[in-house]
Amino acid sequence: MDAEEFKALLLSTDVRDVVQQQVFDGPIYAFRRRPADFNILRLHLASHLPVEANRIVIVGSAKTGFSLDPGSFPRPFGVGSDVDVVVVDEALFDAYWGICLRYYYPRRTVRLPKPDYDWLQQRKKDVFWGRFEPHYMRYEGLSFLEVLRPLRDLSTAWFNAFRSLSTYWQFRGMDVKGRLYRTWDHALAYHADGLRQIKESLQNEEPA
Repeated sequence: MDAEEFKALLLSTDVRDVVQQQVFDGPIYAFRRRPADFNILRLHLASHLPVEANRIVIVGSAKTGFSLDPGSFPRPFGVGSDVDVVVVDEALFDAYWGICLRYYYPRRTVRLPKPDYDWLQQRKKDVFWGRFEPHYMRYEGLSFLEVLRPLRDLSTAWFNAFRSLSTYWQFRGMDVKGRLYRTWDHALAYHADGLRQIKESLQNEEPA
């Protein structure tokens, strides 16, 4: 499906159905010449992370062939484009969440240093949206790092799982990054909202 066909579908279909049919399911543009590469990718990630392979999907421009970001739709997928991966696993998400709570509870009544306060505010947003981005978690300048060591270890394992994809010739030169969602509903809500914004923009472009 090219961008024009996608626009027509988006204008005539509920955005949640479009996510299910075109974003989470169906052929993957980045692997269109070698569809088996997707199985290699997710089996590799599943072997390095405590997740099942069938809970890993490709999204974004690598999936459809054009960007689904409301700010850059429908920029074509090309050399240098990210390969965005969604991982859905409640237990792994809760492991991150639980460590954050163990970090915060003993300190909730004290004035935290600004780096710690800002870091916790971002984690609260992550929990609200039901997603973590372990690639981008930073711990420099935080206090009580011994409490956060399990979280740092989880994030390091995540980072290494994705980085080690470069040992396969199929993925060399690809910037593969992942986002962890607690449930499929959380992932669906995020991607449906992006399509909603695109749909509204397309509707505003239509002649009266």
